[in-house]
Amino acid sequence: MTERSEVFIGGRWVTGTGSRLIEVRNPATGTRVGRAALASLADIDDAVAAARAGFESRTWADAGPEQRARVLRTAADLLEKRASEIARLVTSELGCPIGFSDRVHVPDAIRHLRYYADVAENFPYDERRTDGVRTSLVTREPVGVVAAITPWNGPLSMPALKVAPALAAGCSVVLKPPPETPLIAYHLAEALTEAGLPEGVLSVLPGDQSAGAHLVEHPQVDKVAFVGSDAAACEVMAACADRIARLTLQLSGTSAAIILDDADIDQVVSALLPVALLDNGPACIAQTRLLVPRAREDALVEALAEALRGQRVGDPMDPATTIGPMVSKRHRDQVRSYVEQGADAGARVVTGGSLPTLPGWFVAPTLLADVPPGLAREEVFGPVLEVIAYDSEDQAVAIANGSRRSASVWSADEGRALGVARRVRSEMVSLNGRPQAFGGFRKDFGIYLESRSIALSGR
Repeated sequence: MTERSEVFIGGRWVTGTGSRLIEVRNPATGTRVGRAALASLADIDDAVAAARAGFESRTWADAGPEQRARVLRTAADLLEKRASEIARLVTSELGCPIGFSDRVHVPDAIRHLRYYADVAENFPYDERRTDGVRTSLVTREPVGVVAAITPWNGPLSMPALKVAPALAAGCSVVLKPPPETPLIAYHLAEALTEAGLPEGVLSVLPGDQSAGAHLVEHPQVDKVAFVGSDAAACEVMAACADRIARLTLQLSGTSAAIILDDADIDQVVSALLPVALLDNGPACIAQTRLLVPRAREDALVEALAEALRGQRVGDPMDPATTIGPMVSKRHRDQVRSYVEQGADAGARVVTGGSLPTLPGWFVAPTLLADVPPGLAREEVFGPVLEVIAYDSEDQAVAIANGSRRSASVWSADEGRALGVARRVRSEMVSLNGRPQAFGGFRKDFGIYLESRSIALSGR
């Protein structure tokens, strides 16, 4: 049992002002995992005040890149020592297979911390610029107080992806994880605190939508880093626009796999399925829209159906399990509803679509064929694959470009695959299933810095 009856504000565990306790239950069994305090609006105010005071003190901002990097690396080492324990909590709280927690959720968080430690040490903070007459020094300084709002499907890796670059830049951070997975991000906070992060620099406050809205609207927040749905992002953008606050968005969206006519179907299915069923399906980079030449549609559908029927659905703590439960009953019902809507719109349920007779919030791996392209733009966020037939490469690219998150191209000809990939307007494109780089770009560090110019000479 994990008991978190207090909230983490400015590096300290404190009794929240109006926070409420919720029970956290295992989505595979319904058994109790622990309890957590959900932050009140007053708790958000206290955390922002602590972050502002911590930033204005300059203790962390002026610590220097080397010291900040040292803290991040030490925190990564501490998480690595506790990796097995944390992975089990991820699986207990989220429901993803334990193998995915071991291989992805925990290692990704560690990798993000180490990556941004390296970037912090090597980033060009100062640059002299001249037009031949005047010379200025352009400096890069931390933006200030950062609000980070992260989703339940990446309960440790997403917080690390937001917190690590912000801290590396010298900012103070208020992190709000969701109520579905309120416990896991505390491990990140504890590791950073133990590693030497000063008080006031980091707060972790699980909360609902009202807490998130209050944090986004807070006048003392300088930058918002938000991960979530398009609908919620519109509200976040409007709130930030009112005070011209900096904003970074990472939004939802389906991901498409373009299978060209020369691809080996059996090889595609074996390599694609782990990506399509990533994290039980709730992943924005899961390749769930499968675009195939019409002449090869039957072969792909047959091979996929056989592979999906072979998936093992059940206890996510069992290493043999490949599909665990959805995070909640509400989300399970949303996935099931989408399958029903697809069938009503003319899609054919080839396999799955049912609710297994298990105690948790499970959905059987499902394959939809004859899917209208417009229908497949909705993000299912579950183990549901959709096959869409196309008649030309141009049509395939046009359909894929309805997805902005990620994509893949599959072909026996690498040059041909690359040519198609260059036409796909997605954030990330993989050739023949090669792993995609999710975040971890130098530009992600720069967004937590602001530029200023200091005149040095001229007339």
